[in-house]
Amino acid sequence: MSRSVLPDVGNLAWAPITSLEEVEIFDRHNGVPTLGIFRTNGQNHLFWRVIGYTGDISLWLYVPLSPEEDVIVEEDEGPGILDGIIFRCKEPRYVAVGVADYHRIVFEREWNIPPGLSNTDLLQPLLEFVAEALQLAINQGLPASRRDLFQKAREAVRNLVSC
Repeated sequence: MSRSVLPDVGNLAWAPITSLEEVEIFDRHNGVPTLGIFRTNGQNHLFWRVIGYTGDISLWLYVPLSPEEDVIVEEDEGPGILDGIIFRCKEPRYVAVGVADYHRIVFEREWNIPPGLSNTDLLQPLLEFVAEALQLAINQGLPASRRDLFQKAREAVRNLVSC
C-alpha cells in the first residue's frame, strides 16, 4: 500500500490535491461532503471529516486504500467503512491529517494511527497530535498571517482536547 497523499494547502478538504482523477461522495452534512473517496495516480484514498466545525475549523483524515479495502468500500458506502480501515486497525497505519478553515486546507501532517483504536479511542490521540503539530509550526517563526491562522486552528483543537 502506498503512503497517504498530503493535502495541498488551499484546496477544498474533500478534494485535497490538484491531481484528482475522480471524487465519490458517500455522506454530506449541510451539503458539505464528509465521507468519500478520491482517486489519484490509480489509487483510491478515503477522506473523512473527523471533526467539523469548531468555529470555522474542521479536521480531516486521508487514508490510502488497499485493493481489498476498495472492495469493502464498494460494498458499504456508509460510516461502517471506517471500521477496520480507521477504527480497530490490526497494524499501525499512516494517514494524512488535514486542518481546514472554511473548508480549505490550511495545515497538513502525516500521522500514524495506533492499532486497535475504537471510534471512541481515536479522537483524543488525534487531537493531541494535531495540537502539538500546530504548536511546533507556530514556534517556527511563521509570517503573521500563517501564524494567526495556525493559532486559530490550535485554539479550536485545544478546546476539543480539553472536552
